[in-house]
Amino acid sequence: MSTAVYENCRNGNESITFLTKEQKMATKRKKTGLVVGSVVLLLVLAAVAGFLIWWFAVRPSTLQQQLAPKLGLQQNLGTRVFSGEMKLIDAVYKPEYEDPKSREFGETADALQDILNKTISNDAFLFKYYNHSVISAFSDGVIAYHWIRFDVPPEDVELLPKLTPDRVLETLRRGVRQEGKRSMQAFTITDITASVTDPRMARNPRAPTECFFHLEATSSIKKFQSPGYPVMYPAQTRCQWQIRAPEDKAILVKFPFFYVQDSCSSDYVFIFDSLSTDTSHAITQYCGHRPPTNPLEVISSGNLMLINLITENTIQRPGFEAHYSAIPPITAKTCGGLLTNLSGIFTSPHYPSFYPPMVNCNWTITVPEGMKIRVKFTMFRLKEPGVNIRICSKDYVLINGTKYCGERSALTLKSNTNTMVITFHSDSSYTDKGFSAQYNAYDPQNPCPGQFTCTTGFCISKELQCDGWNDCGDMSDEKKCQCEEDHFVCDNGMCKPRYWVCDQVNDCGDSSDERDCTCGKNQFRCGDGTCLPQTVMCNGKKDCADGSDEASCKESAGMCTDFTFTCGNGQCVNKLNAECDKVSDCSDGSDEQGCSESLSISAPVSLSITF
Repeated sequence: MSTAVYENCRNGNESITFLTKEQKMATKRKKTGLVVGSVVLLLVLAAVAGFLIWWFAVRPSTLQQQLAPKLGLQQNLGTRVFSGEMKLIDAVYKPEYEDPKSREFGETADALQDILNKTISNDAFLFKYYNHSVISAFSDGVIAYHWIRFDVPPEDVELLPKLTPDRVLETLRRGVRQEGKRSMQAFTITDITASVTDPRMARNPRAPTECFFHLEATSSIKKFQSPGYPVMYPAQTRCQWQIRAPEDKAILVKFPFFYVQDSCSSDYVFIFDSLSTDTSHAITQYCGHRPPTNPLEVISSGNLMLINLITENTIQRPGFEAHYSAIPPITAKTCGGLLTNLSGIFTSPHYPSFYPPMVNCNWTITVPEGMKIRVKFTMFRLKEPGVNIRICSKDYVLINGTKYCGERSALTLKSNTNTMVITFHSDSSYTDKGFSAQYNAYDPQNPCPGQFTCTTGFCISKELQCDGWNDCGDMSDEKKCQCEEDHFVCDNGMCKPRYWVCDQVNDCGDSSDERDCTCGKNQFRCGDGTCLPQTVMCNGKKDCADGSDEASCKESAGMCTDFTFTCGNGQCVNKLNAECDKVSDCSDGSDEQGCSESLSISAPVSLSITF
């Protein structure tokens, strides 16, 4: 078991007036004040001039001459950190590379950091904001993991959009190999990558004050915990655990206890299928609370894993306890297979744990001739940030030529023949719980003996047909129904119990059951006739489907509804007749644009004056 200890001017006649003693003293004091004020003003101007000379002349030169880390500049600066890896094709891997405190690690890391320094110095724009580089780990290959930090001051913040991964990668790929060959410890560097990462995850394993841990996974289950567990983790925690397993193994990490602040923007655990925080190798970013009955479990694709804990000054939580071990890796040879029984169950690798990255599995289901196959997914979750679930370009399940991804509460599919092939694919980034599916063979002439057959092929009890509930999941059991006397007929033809009418819930799906309702004295009537409590008016939320509860509300400025004027920049103004009222309501002035032209083409006005 591994144990980890943890640790803001007048024209006119001339006249003569004799001054009294008091007036003379006042005049003297006034002159003295003017002299003192002038001296102070000159000193202030001199100080401002000195600061401007330093800021615009001395500082840039100093910045270009010094490449040492300047971590104190992090506050109030636009910080960008890029992390990635590079391959050293002519280097020999040494076991000592696994120890950041070893001489071998230090010498090679220093040489590579110097190469990165010199490469960045060849790009004037990047070098102006360059802070430093760090080699954080090595692995078999030899792969060197790095991160590069840039600090952009407030006066240049508008240039941040130019500091992109593409710009950094272009500079690295253009010069890092040449600088590597010039190095005293020559390196042939290839396959260098870089992606934007949270600066809070940039850890230097050679810094003595870093919360950094190196763990070795074996077949035995070992444990580690977040700092302060089980009481509460500290604010401003920045911890990192590097886990390695034997070369022919993968890593399984289970969190039997996991309780982190609910907002992932402040506190989170971020896990990578690599020793780099490059998001192309992210397994998952997690926060919140997982109950012991449904623990978070993740698996690597190979023998490396990186776990980060980031916290801020928000409410602290107990943190986590993690159990880790080495397991056989999942490959195309160890998942999928041929299924020939009339019914059965199959799941994604290691379900209900998160499936590993970079896996391809194929299941072929074959049943007797004349029969077909029905597959029902009782659990389906293949979610990934920014993925269009209509395209499923990353992780997916492929059936009958269609890809499925995202999260689905119900998914039932059927085959066209007596054979069905199910393909599961996961790419190198982000994983999820996966799926669990059950299949069975059926007679297409009588797919659901004694039951109702849903359009999807799913079977339900006949008593559930036309009862107002969506039992099939696709509403096929509630279509073409003969409504009973105690049912309400929706505009779409569906039948719903009469006591569901005017209950402030859109049961029909087309709001016809809520359209012609009489609202109570403490209720508000939406534009479509729906009644809602008056408390929803001007609460900053669009409670009515047409947004009429937020129309003309000052508190809801900026909310777009059917009653608002949409500006050219997309901003919405909650004001009746906002257009061409000679008041600029939009920040881009688009509500008053083209108004003079519209006046010029209106009907002419004649003026008759009678005396």
